[in-house]
Formats: sequence, structure tokens, C-alpha cells
Amino acid sequence: MPDADRDLPSVPPARAARAAAAPAAAAAVEDSHCSWCGARYPSDAGWPRRCAECGRWAYRNPLPVAVALVPVRDAAGPALVVIRRSIEPSRGRLALPGGFMEVGESWQQAVVRELAEETGIPGDAGQVALADALADEAGGYLLLFGLLPERPAAALPPPIVTDETDGHQLIHEPVELGFPLHTEAVRRWFAGGYPPAPRTRTA
Repeated sequence: MPDADRDLPSVPPARAARAAAAPAAAAAVEDSHCSWCGARYPSDAGWPRRCAECGRWAYRNPLPVAVALVPVRDAAGPALVVIRRSIEPSRGRLALPGGFMEVGESWQQAVVRELAEETGIPGDAGQVALADALADEAGGYLLLFGLLPERPAAALPPPIVTDETDGHQLIHEPVELGFPLHTEAVRRWFAGGYPPAPRTRTA
């Protein structure tokens, strides 16, 4: 009888891994198979891991996430833009605008793209300054917080509902957000921990 794992490379690697796990879907383990040849990894394989069948190495690196810090000033004083998430994780909770970087873009471009997608607020990648870089305790994500120049509240577009948000709003003090690192970045900003973003790119 042919070895199911060894026959899997005839289909795309991702599909092969799913097919191999299908009989035991209820007990499926993420990244349990080699993405190159479909062979199963030992259950105790760590990271990075080397496939015993094809010899390829596999790595699990932190995923880069670009997050926007948009200072705003209105009659109540300094504030930050936040969105209310309409999807999991943290559905229904406030968060800073942000998301995963895409191939071919800089982290600054990712900041302004995510900001526009989630709020409709425009931004210039050349005006984004690195405020902070924070990683979660598990080491699965690296969040790059991009600080934009302060703008008056009157210059903001009206809140809009998007595929991932129920609109944006302002917070005038630190509050608990849907993600701990967002909460920490907001706390640091209100405490004066981040310098103002430059209005033009500097050499």
C-alpha cells in the first residue's frame, strides 16, 4: 500500500497538508506537515524544524503588524484615533488602526494603508515615525507603531463602517483596548513617551 504522506507532493503543498490531516481533522495540529513534500513532522518537533524526508528547513517567525498612532486635537484636548472592531479577534472592542504588512510594502506604507482601509483617514508614509516596536509574550507577533503628525479633529473624515470596523472615534485618555500591546502603546503616548512625528521626511 503506498505511503500516503509520500504520495502527497503530487498536489500543492498546502492542500497536501490538509489532505493528510483530514482523517483526523478533529485532532489536527497546525504545521504538522512539511510544506515542501507533505511528510509528517514528529509530534515533538520544535522550531526551526527540518523535514526528515526532503531535508528542507521550516521556520516560524514573528508576523509583522503595522499599527497607526494618529494624534488629534479638539476642544477637549489631545486625543488618539481608535476603531471599533467588527471581526474577531476582539470583536466589538476598541483598537488602534492596524494590520499585517503585505509583501512589497514598507512598514510605513502598511501603516497608512491600514489606516485608510479601516478609517478612511489619509496619511503620508513619508511622515510616519517609528514610535515603538513591541512583541507579544509568545513571540508570535511584532507590532510596529507608526506615529503620524497631529491634525485637528475638523480635518478628519466622518466615521465609516468598513469590512473590519464599525467606524472610528477619539479617546482622550488611556483606556483598555482589545489588544494588550495597543493598550500599552496608548498609555505610553498619553504619558508623553513618544516624540512628535516629523511633518516631513528627514535624511
